[in-house]
Amino acid sequence: MLYTFAGTSVLKGELKVRFANSDARAKQLAKLGDTNVNIVPLPSEMDKAGAVAYLLTLPAFDSVQDALRAEVAVKAKPARAVKVRVSKARPSKTAPTMDSIRAKAAKARAKAAEVIVTEAEVDSLMMAVFGTK
Repeated sequence: MLYTFAGTSVLKGELKVRFANSDARAKQLAKLGDTNVNIVPLPSEMDKAGAVAYLLTLPAFDSVQDALRAEVAVKAKPARAVKVRVSKARPSKTAPTMDSIRAKAAKARAKAAEVIVTEAEVDSLMMAVFGTK
């Protein structure tokens, strides 16, 4: 995010580095109980690191240089490793062709024609259905 104002304030005895996009933020901080509010306009829109670098060059912030440097050091954390999900490669299914459908049907018919029934199986079926041989 880019900011147009930056500075410092003291809240409950602790020095805070503040960033804003309006000079009205100084009034709001004073209402909220901050003291020693010192917010200045930045020469151009800047991110937090750029704004702190600019504040370090101003004489009005000489007494809080350590806090400003600490703000930059805290924010300069090393980047976290990002886990990337990799999908497993699946073989792509192709649409069946008429030739493959015909071949599959012919194979099924051939397998059905190969059924062999023994005489004992016929006898047991006859007994089950009609009660006689």
